Amino acid sequence: MIKKGLKQFIARTAVFFGFLISLQLGIFLFLSNKPFFRKYLAVPEQFYFPILEGLNKQNFLSSAFFVVAAFLLWRWKDIKKFKAYKQERKETIIFSLLAFLSFSLHYLLKFLINRNLNVALSYSFLLTLLKYALNLLFIVFLAFAAYNKKFIYSFIKRYYKDIVGFTVLLFFYYRLMWWFQDSWLYFSSTVGVILKFVFSLMFDNVVFKVSNGAGPTLGVEGFYIGISKVCSGIESLLLFISLFIILVITNWKHLNKKRMLILFMVGLIGTYFMNILRVFLLVLIAVKLSPKFAVDVFHTNAGWIFFLVYFIVFWHFGRKWVLADA
Repeated sequence: MIKKGLKQFIARTAVFFGFLISLQLGIFLFLSNKPFFRKYLAVPEQFYFPILEGLNKQNFLSSAFFVVAAFLLWRWKDIKKFKAYKQERKETIIFSLLAFLSFSLHYLLKFLINRNLNVALSYSFLLTLLKYALNLLFIVFLAFAAYNKKFIYSFIKRYYKDIVGFTVLLFFYYRLMWWFQDSWLYFSSTVGVILKFVFSLMFDNVVFKVSNGAGPTLGVEGFYIGISKVCSGIESLLLFISLFIILVITNWKHLNKKRMLILFMVGLIGTYFMNILRVFLLVLIAVKLSPKFAVDVFHTNAGWIFFLVYFIVFWHFGRKWVLADA
């Protein structure tokens, strides 16, 4: 039976990440398309750090997802024993207001940069730091609103060594992901071939071609997508292998080793086909609904959401087969 403290932790975590994702979707779907937003709040690339843009951002978010998931698996026995505590409404209101203030100041800064671009470019590094600092403050205040000070302070006090260690792991894993993606072309080609066959059964205008260096391109009814490193499936395979290793380490004494090896192979194959399903849905959404939504929203978020659901379901059923005390 799930203890009350764990239920609270899951609920507050769902609220925290649910709000962040909803806010991101709202900005992408509604605000970013408005003429006012493009005219007054858009800033050039000089005010963004490269690690948080394009494919770099995708890999950074995937690395962050891995680190959070790895920590939860590593400390799961402790997390299940979290004590229940009362949510302080006053704290929640105060930190919610501070989060709103940080969020508002972030866009006020972007407005000022936009309106005074020539001057702002002379101080681009400092203004970029300030812009990301306001983003970070927003996330911190939102976390305090969701969890409250009592939990966060006790969490940091108890796991500060883990926090430092997993932060270092975040940047190591980020570099590892780029190295691992060097094998992307083979996986991209197989994804493209499979999807070309599937979409040929559904549409008349389906094109698939592989250009040297550029990689495979899949076109369906006039919508073209390059199956690059982040679409190839190689990233999901690395995430699966990494988290699986942590499961082996944390459950070593209770594992049926032969069954765990079989489960690994099944999970690896499932991860690859899960990624094919993700790209299939991306193209289908672009053709049937909206290319912008497919590329800007679905592509950015679907990868980690699909993988999270897949891995939870995979281990929920798999652990019963490989653990002696499951």
